Amino acid sequence: MKVKAMPVHAATLSALSGFAEHRRLMIFTFHRVLDVKDPVLPDEPTGRDFADQLEWISQFLNVIPLPEAAEQLAAGDLTARTACVTFDDGYRNNFDVALPLLRRFGLPATFFVATGAVAEGAMWNDLIIESVRHCGSRLDLRPFGFDEYPIASERDRPRVVDQALEAMKYLPVDERAQRARDIYRTFCGGDLPSLMMTPEMLRSLAEQGHDIGAHTVSHPILAKVDDLRAVDEIRKSRDWLASITGRAPTSFAYPNGRPGTDFGDRHRVMVREAGFSCAVSTTWGCAVRESDRMALPRFTPWETTRGGFFTRLVKTYVQSYRPSRFDV
Repeated sequence: MKVKAMPVHAATLSALSGFAEHRRLMIFTFHRVLDVKDPVLPDEPTGRDFADQLEWISQFLNVIPLPEAAEQLAAGDLTARTACVTFDDGYRNNFDVALPLLRRFGLPATFFVATGAVAEGAMWNDLIIESVRHCGSRLDLRPFGFDEYPIASERDRPRVVDQALEAMKYLPVDERAQRARDIYRTFCGGDLPSLMMTPEMLRSLAEQGHDIGAHTVSHPILAKVDDLRAVDEIRKSRDWLASITGRAPTSFAYPNGRPGTDFGDRHRVMVREAGFSCAVSTTWGCAVRESDRMALPRFTPWETTRGGFFTRLVKTYVQSYRPSRFDV
């Protein structure tokens, strides 16, 4: 039987979320939701894990769509304990595994889609992850201009994934994509995997009332491409999604998402001029009324117990009262 939140929990979070125009907005970030646990991706939740998180979110918080929340936040009209659920990239398991759970709890979500990955079937980083999965006792990337990564046991594979992705993340975007394809074909062979949602799935999500947001075309680090390419990535992803769902997206997520490192002030202007009403970063924390609507902070809850999850919410609210919070 579903357990309702204890009054003390609701009262505590209501107080910490602020009053009137000083309310805080929590935005949760997810990527994949897996059928079963994956030892190569140990931090990604399974459907069972995600169901627990959604139950706690629905007990502790009031979830509304991101564009609506961003508008209320800016106007000073946000209600207590407001939160949003977001997914980055556009993985197929968002539709197959996460969507039925969202439906069970009656929660809306925003799905930020890297539109080029939908066309190709996979993100560049997934090609590296699959290469690590299949490479045997070492990932030798010296022929591709990188290091050799030994794998003594299966427990080493997540570490090697992180190291290889970090080595490639800031390459020029087209070079990064080509090297990832070459690496995948070397260690896995055959066609690229099909890991992303289809246009039909995206259309279905929109028809069910979920927000479909843009996440560029090829997931570049915007600060590492010239301005013409950055504008192109932002606007083409917008236009493609509009052609699929029948309406232009109003929310945007910056790839990688660190302000000052992965995107800057000029990219906020580009996103605003492209017609988006809000955008999210990966700055950890709550959004406040003073937050830039073109760079709202959000965070990923890692906790696996109800008590730990509640404590994470409390800490995140408390940290939002530090003066540095308003520098976002």
